[in-house]
Amino acid sequence: MSNDTFEVSAFVRLMALFGAAQQVLRTRMQADAELGLGPVDMAALCLCHKNPGGTQQDLVKAMGKDKGQIARLTGELEKQGLLLRTPDAQDGRVWRLSVTAEGAKKCTWFFAIEAELAQALFGEFNKTERAQLDNMLTALRGRMDEVIATLE
Repeated sequence: MSNDTFEVSAFVRLMALFGAAQQVLRTRMQADAELGLGPVDMAALCLCHKNPGGTQQDLVKAMGKDKGQIARLTGELEKQGLLLRTPDAQDGRVWRLSVTAEGAKKCTWFFAIEAELAQALFGEFNKTERAQLDNMLTALRGRMDEVIATLE
């Protein structure tokens, strides 16, 4: 397969866009003096906030990270007093995740930063364009899940 195909070009542009969005989030986070927390940390914390009692495995699936990365990430968030990890009552090998009051404040702060960036990126899209983008992103997520399944 040639490196000048549409698929490769689209993938490279998508990854560059993702990287740029991560950098904007990181810069805005630093401007608000949230040193030590990056966009990935906040994404994990906010997923836990949206899904109280979820598991580390839920984060693995949602974030596309491996078990070790998620264990380290949740351990660090717990150490910072933003997340509680408690063993599941039925299966002690499973960790249930919940956000502390301080973690919830951080999520509210981060949701505002995400909303501002999302508005800048998508705010001028009309209803049809938004639906098309949503359909494409859903399809891409499904394809990525298929790729991930081949690795397991």
